[in-house]
Amino acid sequence: MAKLNDRQIKNLIRRNLNEAPIDYEGPERMDPSIERKILGKETPYSSHPGMPRMDRDFIELVASRRFKDTVTKLKTILQRTTGKTTQLTTGNPLMNLLMLVSQAISQTSRMESRHKADLEKMAVDLVKKQLGVPEGQLQFDAKLVGMGQSESAQKMRRESEKPSREEMTQAFKNAQENQNDVEAFLDAMDNFDMEKNKRRMINALIGGAAKKGQYMYHLVSEKLDEIDPDLIEYYSLSTAIIDHLYWLYPEETIEAMSGEGGSEAGTSEIDASTNPPTVIARGINFPTLVHELVKGVYEVLGTQGLPDDPRQAEMVMASEDTVPAEAWDLRLGPVFWELLQRAYPIDLLSDEDQRHIQLYLFSKISTMSAQEFFQLFKDVLAEKQAGMDKIQRMVNELVAELEQNDDEEDEDEDEDDILSQLGL
Repeated sequence: MAKLNDRQIKNLIRRNLNEAPIDYEGPERMDPSIERKILGKETPYSSHPGMPRMDRDFIELVASRRFKDTVTKLKTILQRTTGKTTQLTTGNPLMNLLMLVSQAISQTSRMESRHKADLEKMAVDLVKKQLGVPEGQLQFDAKLVGMGQSESAQKMRRESEKPSREEMTQAFKNAQENQNDVEAFLDAMDNFDMEKNKRRMINALIGGAAKKGQYMYHLVSEKLDEIDPDLIEYYSLSTAIIDHLYWLYPEETIEAMSGEGGSEAGTSEIDASTNPPTVIARGINFPTLVHELVKGVYEVLGTQGLPDDPRQAEMVMASEDTVPAEAWDLRLGPVFWELLQRAYPIDLLSDEDQRHIQLYLFSKISTMSAQEFFQLFKDVLAEKQAGMDKIQRMVNELVAELEQNDDEEDEDEDEDDILSQLGL
């Protein structure tokens, strides 16, 4: 009889004890392939060095929470719009919801058709205000487009690209001449893995921030009501369904829907050749466009967390910026993002004059060394005081730096005024 490995033994014990590691509260279930990956510790975060160690597997806890959140939100809007929630449990829930979301998107497209320019501007203004984007720091190119028309020049990979042993050693080896080939390779592999894991977490945070941004339409509800009083309800229905669908689609289905010939609802990319950089966002409706704009803003900042060496940065992105990984970012990233924001000083979230500091803070976090980055998130995700204290110190440093920069700019302006008065 073949010997069982540790993972098989743990799974066997779970089955025999009739345990339910995913905390389901009703008959709704995520796709079995997704659940298997969570329980089998095969998600992109299961062995991530930034995940806290707890009595219960942290990813199981996060997945349970997120899945329940999507079910609760969708049940509420289904009851309000259709008077029933049986679409989640009878027949084929995936097909039921696909039909509903198709109808909702078709309705919003019709309602938005005569107001595209206004909605595009509204989306940019909303993101700039809520994220506190400093004036003149970014440009925006935002467009509402049809399903499948949001093509991006920067196609996301369907699979992770793994460099050869020689490529990895050459790019990531430590500068030690006395190392033999095996030592150089092992060091390079460790360095590569650390940068990959850092990029993975940054991507998860960006995905979480973007997913939360998708619901910002409530902040401009009065303006949207002027376009059509039913628009908000259709937005609520479509966003809630799309959020839940990420737990119903098998991963191979998500891959098939992306890339060449795919049906992407939105895309974002950064044009770094402009001054300042331009966030280019496309979306099938207003919530999706806002989602992509938020994603683009944070991508500008998160990219600063990549290695300085261009070849290293390229290899890390080729490994981590993939369609399957992005699906996991959108499933679990919102919880990571919530926990990070929970560690922020309250003024950063409640005071409009302080909002821009969030962007500087995300940039500062992204540029931390990998080891410091992982330790910070172990504390932040476990909601430890050490994480909050570290965030507070970083905010204090940023405020001091920004105040100093303002003082220096004021001095420069005063000097310019004096010189102009003297005719110089």
